[in-house]
Amino acid sequence: MPRSERRECPRRSTCGTDCGMSGSSSRQSLNPALRSTSSRRSSWRTDMDLNGKTAVITGAAGGIGLGIARACLKKGMQIVIADLDAGRVAETAAQLRDTGGDVTHIGCDVRSIEQVQQLRAEAVAAYGGVDLVCNNAGVGLSRPIAETTAADWELLIDVNIRGVVNGIQTFLPLMIEQRSGHINATSSMSGLVGDPGLVVYNATKFAVTGMMEALAQELAVEHPNLSASVLCPGPVATDLMSTSEKQLADAGSGATSNEAIAAYLAAGLSPDDVGQICIDGIRNGRFWLLTHPELTWEIMDPRYAAMKNGQLYSHSEAWTDQR
Repeated sequence: MPRSERRECPRRSTCGTDCGMSGSSSRQSLNPALRSTSSRRSSWRTDMDLNGKTAVITGAAGGIGLGIARACLKKGMQIVIADLDAGRVAETAAQLRDTGGDVTHIGCDVRSIEQVQQLRAEAVAAYGGVDLVCNNAGVGLSRPIAETTAADWELLIDVNIRGVVNGIQTFLPLMIEQRSGHINATSSMSGLVGDPGLVVYNATKFAVTGMMEALAQELAVEHPNLSASVLCPGPVATDLMSTSEKQLADAGSGATSNEAIAAYLAAGLSPDDVGQICIDGIRNGRFWLLTHPELTWEIMDPRYAAMKNGQLYSHSEAWTDQR
Protein backbone atom coordinates (compact mmCIF):
# COMPACT_ATOMS: atom_id res chain seq x y z
CA MET A 1 0.00 0.00 0.00
CA PRO A 2 1.46 3.41 -0.88
CA ARG A 3 2.38 5.57 2.09
CA SER A 4 2.93 9.30 2.07
CA GLU A 5 6.21 10.77 3.24
CA ARG A 6 6.88 11.07 6.95
CA ARG A 7 6.21 14.44 8.56
CA GLU A 8 7.91 15.39 11.77
CA CYS A 9 5.57 16.51 14.53
CA PRO A 10 6.51 20.06 15.64
CA ARG A 11 5.83 19.12 19.27
CA ARG A 12 7.79 15.87 19.33
CA SER A 13 10.94 17.47 20.71
CA THR A 14 8.98 18.81 23.68
CA CYS A 15 6.43 16.08 24.37
CA GLY A 16 8.76 13.16 23.67
CA THR A 17 6.06 10.93 22.19
CA ASP A 18 5.18 9.70 18.75
CA CYS A 19 1.63 10.99 18.48
CA GLY A 20 1.17 9.76 14.94
CA MET A 21 1.83 13.10 13.27
CA SER A 22 5.36 11.99 12.37
CA GLY A 23 3.87 9.85 9.62
CA SER A 24 0.65 9.62 7.70
CA SER A 25 -1.36 7.29 5.56
CA SER A 26 -4.03 7.47 2.92
CA ARG A 27 -6.32 5.87 5.50
CA GLN A 28 -8.23 8.32 7.66
CA SER A 29 -8.07 7.48 11.36
CA LEU A 30 -11.16 5.93 12.94
CA ASN A 31 -10.15 7.42 16.30
CA PRO A 32 -12.43 10.41 16.99
CA ALA A 33 -9.81 11.89 19.33
CA LEU A 34 -7.76 12.82 16.27
CA ARG A 35 -10.57 14.66 14.54
CA SER A 36 -10.76 18.44 14.59
CA THR A 37 -11.31 20.28 17.87
CA SER A 38 -14.83 21.16 16.75
CA SER A 39 -15.57 17.45 16.34
CA ARG A 40 -14.25 16.72 19.81
CA ARG A 41 -16.47 19.41 21.28
CA SER A 42 -19.56 17.81 19.77
CA SER A 43 -19.70 14.70 21.96
CA TRP A 44 -16.88 13.01 20.01
CA ARG A 45 -19.19 12.45 17.05
CA THR A 46 -17.05 11.95 13.98
CA ASP A 47 -19.66 11.58 11.22
CA MET A 48 -16.89 9.73 9.41
CA ASP A 49 -17.47 8.60 5.87
CA LEU A 50 -16.72 4.87 5.85
CA ASN A 51 -17.20 4.63 2.12
CA GLY A 52 -14.34 2.77 0.47
CA LYS A 53 -12.83 1.51 3.72
CA THR A 54 -12.13 -2.15 4.47
CA ALA A 55 -13.61 -4.26 7.26
CA VAL A 56 -12.71 -7.79 8.34
CA ILE A 57 -15.39 -9.69 10.27
CA THR A 58 -15.04 -13.13 11.84
CA GLY A 59 -17.96 -15.42 12.61
CA ALA A 60 -19.74 -13.74 9.71
CA ALA A 61 -21.54 -16.60 7.96
CA GLY A 62 -24.65 -15.74 9.98
CA GLY A 63 -25.95 -14.07 13.12
CA ILE A 64 -24.38 -10.91 14.48
CA GLY A 65 -21.36 -11.21 12.20
CA LEU A 66 -23.60 -11.17 9.14
CA GLY A 67 -25.51 -8.22 10.59
CA ILE A 68 -22.23 -6.32 10.99
CA ALA A 69 -21.24 -7.26 7.43
CA ARG A 70 -24.49 -5.90 6.03
CA ALA A 71 -24.12 -2.69 8.03
CA CYS A 72 -20.60 -2.22 6.66
CA LEU A 73 -21.82 -2.69 3.10
CA LYS A 74 -24.55 -0.11 3.66
CA LYS A 75 -21.80 2.36 4.54
CA GLY A 76 -20.05 1.61 1.26
CA MET A 77 -17.28 -0.48 2.79
CA GLN A 78 -15.61 -3.46 1.18
CA ILE A 79 -15.53 -6.45 3.48
CA VAL A 80 -13.72 -9.69 4.15
CA ILE A 81 -15.94 -12.19 5.95
CA ALA A 82 -14.56 -15.26 7.67
CA ASP A 83 -16.12 -18.21 9.42
CA LEU A 84 -15.25 -21.66 10.72
CA ASP A 85 -17.86 -23.06 8.31
CA ALA A 86 -16.13 -22.45 4.98
CA GLY A 87 -19.06 -23.67 2.90
CA ARG A 88 -21.59 -21.51 4.69
CA VAL A 89 -19.45 -18.36 4.54
CA ALA A 90 -19.00 -18.90 0.79
CA GLU A 91 -22.78 -19.04 0.38
CA THR A 92 -23.20 -15.92 2.51
CA ALA A 93 -20.58 -14.08 0.46
CA ALA A 94 -22.37 -15.01 -2.77
CA GLN A 95 -25.65 -13.67 -1.40
CA LEU A 96 -24.02 -10.40 -0.36
CA ARG A 97 -22.37 -10.02 -3.76
CA ASP A 98 -25.77 -10.49 -5.38
CA THR A 99 -26.88 -7.31 -3.58
CA GLY A 100 -23.92 -5.41 -5.03
CA GLY A 101 -21.48 -5.80 -2.15
CA ASP A 102 -17.71 -5.93 -2.62
CA VAL A 103 -17.05 -9.08 -0.61
CA THR A 104 -14.11 -11.43 -0.11
CA HIS A 105 -14.54 -14.57 2.00
CA ILE A 106 -12.37 -17.20 3.63
CA GLY A 107 -12.82 -20.18 5.91
CA CYS A 108 -11.02 -19.44 9.17
CA ASP A 109 -10.72 -21.08 12.58
CA VAL A 110 -9.87 -18.17 14.86
CA ARG A 111 -8.24 -20.56 17.32
CA SER A 112 -5.38 -20.89 14.83
CA ILE A 113 -3.01 -17.93 14.64
CA GLU A 114 -1.82 -19.23 11.26
CA GLN A 115 -5.35 -19.14 9.85
CA VAL A 116 -5.96 -15.64 11.20
CA GLN A 117 -2.68 -14.53 9.62
CA GLN A 118 -3.92 -15.98 6.34
CA LEU A 119 -7.11 -13.96 6.80
CA ARG A 120 -4.99 -10.82 7.10
CA ALA A 121 -3.00 -11.78 4.01
CA GLU A 122 -6.21 -12.27 2.00
CA ALA A 123 -7.54 -8.89 3.12
CA VAL A 124 -4.33 -7.04 2.27
CA ALA A 125 -4.05 -8.80 -1.09
CA ALA A 126 -7.64 -7.89 -1.96
CA TYR A 127 -7.84 -4.34 -0.66
CA GLY A 128 -4.37 -3.12 0.30
CA GLY A 129 -5.04 -2.72 4.01
CA VAL A 130 -7.59 -3.08 6.80
CA ASP A 131 -9.44 -0.23 8.53
CA LEU A 132 -11.76 -2.17 10.83
CA VAL A 133 -11.54 -5.61 12.41
CA CYS A 134 -14.58 -7.10 14.15
CA ASN A 135 -13.54 -10.11 16.23
CA ASN A 136 -17.01 -11.60 16.42
CA ALA A 137 -16.58 -15.40 16.30
CA GLY A 138 -17.80 -17.03 19.49
CA VAL A 139 -19.26 -20.09 21.19
CA GLY A 140 -22.02 -20.21 23.81
CA LEU A 141 -22.61 -22.70 26.60
CA SER A 142 -25.22 -23.07 29.33
CA ARG A 143 -24.20 -25.60 31.97
CA PRO A 144 -23.96 -25.56 35.79
CA ILE A 145 -20.30 -25.29 36.75
CA ALA A 146 -20.37 -28.61 38.62
CA GLU A 147 -21.28 -30.30 35.33
CA THR A 148 -18.75 -28.54 33.12
CA THR A 149 -15.93 -30.51 31.58
CA ALA A 150 -12.37 -29.71 30.56
CA ALA A 151 -13.58 -29.80 26.95
CA ASP A 152 -16.13 -27.06 27.71
CA TRP A 153 -13.51 -24.77 29.19
CA GLU A 154 -10.93 -25.48 26.50
CA LEU A 155 -13.30 -24.78 23.61
CA LEU A 156 -14.77 -21.55 24.98
CA ILE A 157 -11.41 -20.19 26.10
CA ASP A 158 -9.84 -21.04 22.74
CA VAL A 159 -12.61 -19.49 20.63
CA ASN A 160 -13.93 -16.65 22.77
CA ILE A 161 -10.63 -15.46 24.25
CA ARG A 162 -7.81 -16.85 22.13
CA GLY A 163 -9.75 -15.98 18.97
CA VAL A 164 -9.86 -12.32 19.98
CA VAL A 165 -6.21 -12.38 21.06
CA ASN A 166 -5.23 -13.83 17.68
CA GLY A 167 -7.20 -11.11 15.91
CA ILE A 168 -5.53 -8.35 17.91
CA GLN A 169 -2.02 -9.75 17.59
CA THR A 170 -2.45 -10.27 13.85
CA PHE A 171 -4.09 -7.00 12.80
CA LEU A 172 -2.72 -4.51 15.32
CA PRO A 173 0.81 -4.45 13.83
CA LEU A 174 -0.71 -3.74 10.40
CA MET A 175 -2.77 -0.88 11.82
CA ILE A 176 0.25 0.54 13.64
CA GLU A 177 2.10 0.51 10.32
CA GLN A 178 -0.88 2.18 8.61
CA ARG A 179 -1.20 4.67 11.49
CA SER A 180 -4.95 4.10 11.41
CA GLY A 181 -7.51 1.45 12.26
CA HIS A 182 -10.12 0.27 14.70
CA ILE A 183 -10.39 -3.07 16.51
CA ASN A 184 -13.76 -4.27 17.78
CA ALA A 185 -14.72 -7.44 19.62
CA THR A 186 -18.06 -8.97 20.47
CA SER A 187 -18.52 -9.57 24.18
CA SER A 188 -22.00 -9.79 25.73
CA MET A 189 -24.14 -8.49 28.55
CA SER A 190 -22.81 -11.70 30.10
CA GLY A 191 -19.44 -9.97 29.96
CA LEU A 192 -20.79 -7.33 32.35
CA VAL A 193 -22.68 -9.36 34.96
CA GLY A 194 -22.62 -13.00 36.07
CA ASP A 195 -25.51 -15.31 35.22
CA PRO A 196 -26.40 -18.63 36.88
CA GLY A 197 -25.61 -21.53 34.57
CA LEU A 198 -23.32 -19.48 32.34
CA VAL A 199 -20.10 -19.60 34.33
CA VAL A 200 -17.84 -20.67 31.46
CA TYR A 201 -19.45 -18.23 29.03
CA ASN A 202 -19.35 -15.45 31.63
CA ALA A 203 -15.67 -16.06 32.30
CA THR A 204 -14.72 -15.78 28.64
CA LYS A 205 -16.89 -12.76 27.92
CA PHE A 206 -15.68 -10.91 31.02
CA ALA A 207 -12.19 -11.54 29.65
CA VAL A 208 -13.13 -10.02 26.29
CA THR A 209 -14.65 -6.95 27.93
CA GLY A 210 -11.59 -6.37 30.09
CA MET A 211 -9.22 -7.04 27.20
CA MET A 212 -10.91 -4.49 24.96
CA GLU A 213 -11.15 -1.85 27.68
CA ALA A 214 -7.44 -2.25 28.43
CA LEU A 215 -6.61 -2.23 24.71
CA ALA A 216 -8.56 0.99 24.17
CA GLN A 217 -6.76 2.63 27.10
CA GLU A 218 -3.38 1.48 25.79
CA LEU A 219 -4.06 2.67 22.25
CA ALA A 220 -5.15 6.08 23.52
CA VAL A 221 -1.70 6.49 25.08
CA GLU A 222 0.62 4.60 22.76
CA HIS A 223 -1.13 4.85 19.38
CA PRO A 224 -3.79 7.59 19.54
CA ASN A 225 -4.53 7.29 15.83
CA LEU A 226 -5.91 3.80 16.53
CA SER A 227 -8.97 2.93 18.59
CA ALA A 228 -11.00 0.03 19.94
CA SER A 229 -14.53 -0.80 21.06
CA VAL A 230 -16.53 -3.63 22.57
CA LEU A 231 -20.00 -4.82 21.53
CA CYS A 232 -22.10 -6.10 24.45
CA PRO A 233 -25.32 -7.54 23.02
CA GLY A 234 -28.32 -8.59 25.02
CA PRO A 235 -30.73 -11.13 23.47
CA VAL A 236 -30.30 -11.36 19.70
CA ALA A 237 -32.20 -13.70 17.37
CA THR A 238 -29.28 -15.81 16.13
CA ASP A 239 -28.45 -19.48 15.71
CA LEU A 240 -25.69 -19.25 18.35
CA MET A 241 -27.00 -22.20 20.35
CA SER A 242 -27.23 -24.58 17.39
CA THR A 243 -23.82 -23.66 15.96
CA SER A 244 -22.32 -23.86 19.44
CA GLU A 245 -23.86 -27.27 20.05
CA LYS A 246 -22.10 -28.63 16.97
CA GLN A 247 -18.73 -27.23 18.05
CA LEU A 248 -19.22 -28.56 21.58
CA ALA A 249 -20.06 -31.99 20.20
CA ASP A 250 -16.97 -31.94 17.99
CA ALA A 251 -14.92 -31.03 21.07
CA GLY A 252 -16.33 -33.96 23.06
CA SER A 253 -18.25 -31.79 25.50
CA GLY A 254 -21.55 -33.65 25.64
CA ALA A 255 -23.44 -30.43 26.39
CA THR A 256 -26.81 -29.93 24.72
CA SER A 257 -28.70 -26.77 23.83
CA ASN A 258 -30.93 -25.10 26.40
CA GLU A 259 -34.49 -24.56 25.14
CA ALA A 260 -35.12 -21.65 27.51
CA ILE A 261 -32.05 -19.82 26.22
CA ALA A 262 -32.95 -20.60 22.60
CA ALA A 263 -36.40 -19.07 23.16
CA TYR A 264 -34.85 -16.09 24.95
CA LEU A 265 -32.55 -15.38 22.01
CA ALA A 266 -35.29 -15.95 19.42
CA ALA A 267 -37.31 -13.10 20.94
CA GLY A 268 -34.36 -10.71 20.77
CA LEU A 269 -33.21 -8.06 18.34
CA SER A 270 -32.49 -8.91 14.74
CA PRO A 271 -28.82 -9.36 13.81
CA ASP A 272 -29.17 -6.55 11.28
CA ASP A 273 -30.27 -4.15 14.02
CA VAL A 274 -27.29 -5.18 16.13
CA GLY A 275 -24.92 -4.75 13.19
CA GLN A 276 -26.23 -1.25 12.61
CA ILE A 277 -25.81 -0.37 16.30
CA CYS A 278 -22.25 -1.66 16.15
CA ILE A 279 -21.13 0.21 13.04
CA ASP A 280 -22.97 3.43 13.92
CA GLY A 281 -21.39 3.33 17.37
CA ILE A 282 -17.90 2.85 15.98
CA ARG A 283 -18.48 5.62 13.45
CA ASN A 284 -19.60 7.96 16.22
CA GLY A 285 -16.64 7.26 18.49
CA ARG A 286 -18.29 5.06 21.11
CA PHE A 287 -16.35 2.47 23.09
CA TRP A 288 -19.31 0.73 24.77
CA LEU A 289 -21.67 -0.57 22.08
CA LEU A 290 -24.82 -1.61 23.95
CA THR A 291 -27.75 -3.15 22.11
CA HIS A 292 -30.10 -2.98 25.12
CA PRO A 293 -29.05 0.13 27.09
CA GLU A 294 -32.15 0.27 29.27
CA LEU A 295 -31.82 -3.37 30.32
CA THR A 296 -28.07 -2.96 30.78
CA TRP A 297 -28.46 -0.12 33.25
CA GLU A 298 -31.45 -1.76 34.93
CA ILE A 299 -28.99 -4.49 35.86
CA MET A 300 -25.75 -2.55 36.25
CA ASP A 301 -26.99 0.30 38.45
CA PRO A 302 -28.20 -1.94 41.31
CA ARG A 303 -25.13 -4.13 40.82
CA TYR A 304 -22.87 -1.15 41.44
CA ALA A 305 -24.97 -0.22 44.48
CA ALA A 306 -24.57 -3.75 45.83
CA MET A 307 -20.82 -3.59 45.22
CA LYS A 308 -20.56 -0.47 47.37
CA ASN A 309 -22.00 -2.47 50.25
CA GLY A 310 -19.91 -5.55 49.51
CA GLN A 311 -23.01 -7.52 48.59
CA LEU A 312 -23.76 -9.97 45.78
CA TYR A 313 -26.21 -8.56 43.27
CA SER A 314 -29.08 -10.86 42.27
CA HIS A 315 -31.80 -9.82 39.84
CA SER A 316 -35.39 -10.33 40.99
CA GLU A 317 -36.21 -12.47 37.96
CA ALA A 318 -34.40 -15.15 35.99
CA TRP A 319 -32.07 -13.65 33.40
CA THR A 320 -33.91 -15.50 30.62
CA ASP A 321 -37.02 -13.48 31.53
CA GLN A 322 -35.23 -10.13 31.30
CA ARG A 323 -35.96 -8.06 28.21
